[in-house]
Amino acid sequence: MKIMKAANFSSPGLGDGLIAIALSHNLYLNNIEIDTFHNSVSQMQNYFPHLIVKKYPTIDEIPKILDSYDQIFISYNESSPFIMKLILDGKKNYPNKIFVLNPCPSKKLGGQPYFEDALFQSNISMVDNIDLFCKNILKLKKTSKKFDLKIPKDLIFQRYKKRIIIHPSSAKKSKNWTIQKYIKLAKHLIDKGFEPLFVVSKTETNEFLDIEKQNLDLKSFDNLNDLAAFIYESSFMIGNDSGIGHLSSFLGLDTISIFRNHRSASLWRPSWSQNKVIFPNRFIPNISFYRLRDKHWKMFISNRKILKYFDEMIED
Repeated sequence: MKIMKAANFSSPGLGDGLIAIALSHNLYLNNIEIDTFHNSVSQMQNYFPHLIVKKYPTIDEIPKILDSYDQIFISYNESSPFIMKLILDGKKNYPNKIFVLNPCPSKKLGGQPYFEDALFQSNISMVDNIDLFCKNILKLKKTSKKFDLKIPKDLIFQRYKKRIIIHPSSAKKSKNWTIQKYIKLAKHLIDKGFEPLFVVSKTETNEFLDIEKQNLDLKSFDNLNDLAAFIYESSFMIGNDSGIGHLSSFLGLDTISIFRNHRSASLWRPSWSQNKVIFPNRFIPNISFYRLRDKHWKMFISNRKILKYFDEMIED
């Protein structure tokens, strides 16, 4: 019996890559040979050795890719010439094997390109959307939103019970809550007896020197494997809508995520583990000309609400 082969092309973000891994895992559970394509998630390949993660191929390899796989899952990305050509050529020459995954938090759900390929809903998380896609569209017999990770033997889950990760960055500066409020939050956590520690990438360190000026701890990483190990041994994560939030949830930590609006929070919240999302109240005026809520969303999110959620979650 011929084994079905599939390819899964993720968008470049860390959170996107982990959501792609969730899809690939479900395909694997159904005896489908799956190659996942993402340029950095391969750095933590040892956590899921049963899945093959490869770097993106070149654009001239597209004909071979389309011919080699029985199913091809492609995360829509208008900024990638490779992805757009892969979609166009695939839909033209192999329409029955191409699935374009294009989640959208917009009110105009259903209007985005290739919506019908996956029928993603905007009011549930991407983890839940992938689960429904596998069940309802792909008709897979076995599905799971969680799977057993292969954890390095020297790591102990939540070894540092008081260590709270704060992630003040994200892929877009427009998604970042103010660093001054994060610093205030960290000081509140210290008063409660916890050990907050700010985590950023090596390339971002110079942007957050104010943290160290306040005698707070700042740690940077240049690879996902070391970052994953550090997160796994921490106890909790608070931060912006970002890949580190998804990674923390993926590894089993409870998380609090700060979002610009409720629509993004519903779709992109980390949801492998317990998560609370915080966003500006939907009743704050957002009239088209002024866009008060959208333009000034950061001022409508308070430390008090974050600490309230934090206290509730650590007591559960």
